[in-house]
Amino acid sequence: MIVAMIPVLFIFFMCMKLSITIFFQHAQDDDECRITTKALFGLVRYTVRIPLIKIDKQSPGIVVAHKETVKNVSESSLKRTKYNPREIIHSFKEAKEFAQHVVHLHVIVRKFLSHVSVTKLEWQSKIGTGDAAETGMIVGIGWSLKYGLAALISKYMSLKTVPFLSITPSFQQAVSETKFICMIHFRIGHAMIAGMRIVKYWRGNRLKMKSFVNRQTNESY
Repeated sequence: MIVAMIPVLFIFFMCMKLSITIFFQHAQDDDECRITTKALFGLVRYTVRIPLIKIDKQSPGIVVAHKETVKNVSESSLKRTKYNPREIIHSFKEAKEFAQHVVHLHVIVRKFLSHVSVTKLEWQSKIGTGDAAETGMIVGIGWSLKYGLAALISKYMSLKTVPFLSITPSFQQAVSETKFICMIHFRIGHAMIAGMRIVKYWRGNRLKMKSFVNRQTNESY
């Protein structure tokens, strides 16, 4: 019975849906970012809260405060992490190198995103500089960004809801407020398949490079 249950549990795990909710709110100098991951109909819940994102005044860099919470299990204390410009640039370089080492990475990502469903997309903003002309220009740019994001999501993912987008201009005073909520769903099996494809094509790329080096060495001899 145990042996027979193993493939059943594996299939159940592959078909299990994962729900991720991204919440970001900015109000003047107060920022908060919260990412919540749910599985098993909400019985398993993992939340990462980033209540503080600010620029370090003593040295160039960004200070991020975050806290991790597992539903009914544990909750970590507030941790502060500092990222300097060199570390941020290094992270971008590593991401670029990773993309270059995986053959057809964009195809793998697009296939995975085609299985991702977006059930909630909300982006509300209130913008103002105190000057009517400047505020109007910024509001126009804001609408372009929001419609562009909605178009990208509907192109690469399955958009199951009508996006709620709004911008309230403030012509009398300087205001900078925004709230962004996005809820996505996908099956764990699709994420695992995408991961296996990345590993497969990464190794294939290394093997091609190794055979190319060996061929060049043999030709030199």
